[in-house]
Amino acid sequence: MLYEILKSFFSFRFYERAQALLHGDLHTSSVMVTHESTQVLDLELAFYGPMGFDIGAFLGNLILAFFAQDGHADQVNDSKVCPVSVIACVFIFSSEK
Repeated sequence: MLYEILKSFFSFRFYERAQALLHGDLHTSSVMVTHESTQVLDLELAFYGPMGFDIGAFLGNLILAFFAQDGHADQVNDSKVCPVSVIACVFIFSSEK
């Protein structure tokens, strides 16, 4: 009962603070980067909400992908990535105009 009350209260507060049009499902597979531009794809879940939502979802996806690397690597295709490259990706994404 208390869970349902808190859930509806915070859901209402979340959707009430519509500050910007958001992607809604931003992750590394939704972003295409070239030397000339950065494009975001897959917009069917777009909605109005708080500005930090997409940034938080994208950063969370980067962190999960980084920690999941060991589980996907094998002897033939060992993909070790330095943590600095994850930080660099976050910096590049946040500095795009």
